[in-house]
Formats: sequence, structure tokens, C-alpha cells
Amino acid sequence: MNRRDFTFMLPIIALGMSLLVGRALGQQKPLTEQLLGTWTLVSHESVRADGTRTPVYGINPKGIAFFDASGHFIITVMRADRAKYAIDFSTQGTADENKATAQGTMTYFGTYSVDQADHTIALHIEGSSFPNWNGADQKRVFAIAEDQLTLTARALQTGGYAEVVWKRAN
Repeated sequence: MNRRDFTFMLPIIALGMSLLVGRALGQQKPLTEQLLGTWTLVSHESVRADGTRTPVYGINPKGIAFFDASGHFIITVMRADRAKYAIDFSTQGTADENKATAQGTMTYFGTYSVDQADHTIALHIEGSSFPNWNGADQKRVFAIAEDQLTLTARALQTGGYAEVVWKRAN
């Protein structure tokens, strides 16, 4: 190919590339659709105003989050290192066992809506293992990059925020 042919072909190649990039960007799903499905917990940290990070549910927390197309969600997180109860009956735990369960587990469910413009999710919590959240409305900033979902919420007690990272379940 000589220089004249290359010069002629360059704008055509550029146009083709811009169409491909434009098509790829145009096919990006709305955030609501990207959020749908099942997510497994990677980390759940409290981040103080000074940047100090503390794992809320230990270093290897367990958890799952579901977001369905009808606007319902369920989120459950827990410490992986919780000790078993002495008696194999969930309602017969000692005061210490019950305290460890309450401090090591958070479950809540309800309905949600996504604000595409400001990348937030509004949660209407219908029920929670933390009774103070029953009926509460909360907002989280969220980001989705490939198969990772990050939910961020302001933590009023510390002046920082909570950062919860999830991975799309296969």
C-alpha cells in the first residue's frame, strides 16, 4: 500500500473505529439492569474520616445480595468466624451466644429504586435483623465495574463511610 492509498484509507478506518466505539458505548446497559442478579460478599469495611479501614464482619465475611427486576432486594452479611452454640437449637442460645449473633450478622430486605443520574440506590427496608431499620429508607452510592459492585453509605457515628464490595455470582 502506498502513501496515497494509506492517506485515503485513514479517514475510513477512523470512521469505522468511531462507529465500533460508539456502538459499544451505546450498548452499555442502564445501571438498573447491571445491578440485577446475585452478588457474593467480598468485603465490608468501615472507613473513618482519617482513612482508617476496619472490617465490620471480620476479614473473611460471608454474604449474599439479590436484586430482582421487580424492585425487590435481600442483603445478608455475617462474620465467618462465629462460634457454634453449645446447644444445637437456635432459640436456646446463651446471652453471650445471642450477643455474638446480633453483632456478627446483618440481614435486611425490601424494595429498591435506582437513580441513574447520581449513581444511587434508594432502599426501602421492610424488615431487618436490626429492628431500628424496619421501615427505614436509606440511600447508597454505588458503582459497577465489570463483575464488581461497590455500595457506599455514610457512617454517621464515625464521620466516615461504610464500603461494601460484592462480586457477581456465577
